[in-house]
Amino acid sequence: MSDLKGEDTISMPPLRMSTIESLGEAFLSEFCPNALVQPMAVDVFHLAEAVLPQRGIHVTPAHVVELGNNFALTDPSGSTSIEILLRDDLWDNLIEGGPRANLARATLAHEFGHALLHVPVIRRRRNLPTAKHLLARVARSEVPPYMDAEWQAWALGGCILAPRRTINMVAHLSIKEMAGIYQVSEKMMFWHLKRLKLVR
Repeated sequence: MSDLKGEDTISMPPLRMSTIESLGEAFLSEFCPNALVQPMAVDVFHLAEAVLPQRGIHVTPAHVVELGNNFALTDPSGSTSIEILLRDDLWDNLIEGGPRANLARATLAHEFGHALLHVPVIRRRRNLPTAKHLLARVARSEVPPYMDAEWQAWALGGCILAPRRTINMVAHLSIKEMAGIYQVSEKMMFWHLKRLKLVR
């Protein structure tokens, strides 16, 4: 599904940022409660490898030939488990850790957003008489951000990686310093803070 991060998308039910934040907190409360207590880097590899498969979300390394220009794709087909394909070099970076893993961590958190928010919607819509219309791709410029599948997935991914609750504990730090704590790129940290209306 992350081919949606291009110039078109599927319009989704509207979501307020406050709702997305609540979903992010609920996710962390269940799967990584320490991340709500202190600023830290969420162990995305552990989530992908050991935790989420128990909930039917599976991450598989994939060759660039399968993914084309995408770093990852979330497959909404089927009716039970959800498959996320992550480019194999990003998977390797995720295992190795360090700054080179930042892109893989952000990409997977984004895909978790698609898996949690959008796969259930797409699967429900497939059974409706208006499925063709509801699943049609439209230019992202025609969709408000709060209904844009890509915006929603990045927003939830950001809330998983860096929840407001702990950002408030390090609000005096620079974006670069925050990015280091949460192990994301400065660019991602900036846009996440902007969505939270915390950017200075």
